[in-house]
Amino acid sequence: MAVRGSSDTVGDDALTAATGRASEEWFALLDAAGASGWRHGDIAAWLHEQHGVDAWWCQSVTVRYEQARGIRLPGQQPDGTFAASSSRTIDGPLDEAYARAVAALGAVHGAPASARDTGARPYARFSADAGGSVLMTAEGTSSGRVKVAAVHERLASPEEAAQAKAALADVLRRL
Repeated sequence: MAVRGSSDTVGDDALTAATGRASEEWFALLDAAGASGWRHGDIAAWLHEQHGVDAWWCQSVTVRYEQARGIRLPGQQPDGTFAASSSRTIDGPLDEAYARAVAALGAVHGAPASARDTGARPYARFSADAGGSVLMTAEGTSSGRVKVAAVHERLASPEEAAQAKAALADVLRRL
């Protein structure tokens, strides 16, 4: 299961509606400003300070630009490591859905290294055999269901990220 690029997860129509410009327009502005040599945070700050782009969209435009210019691969984090995620919305009360997800991920990664099982967004962090860690969160939705999300962080390569994404999706599919 491949890790999708930024342009595969947020459509250009949504980007244009939220920011007033399409990807290629942002890329032209960023190229003209010399952004291909900037750090990730500097690009996002420039978008916000110079063009008033909302913080979430600053990140989206920045990642999309970095991927389009070959500065960053899909799934790659600013520190050079990779991350892969998967989510699923399931039925049941939050505490029960959280417990099922902890048990399912625990069967693969052992007991959580840290956890908070109370509140509106309980979480558990697992140490992963392949390196890095897996963070799982659970959160109630407006429809009364529970969104369970897991991200495997600090992976060494795109291949590891693809394998981790498939493994997370498999675990969450069984909830």
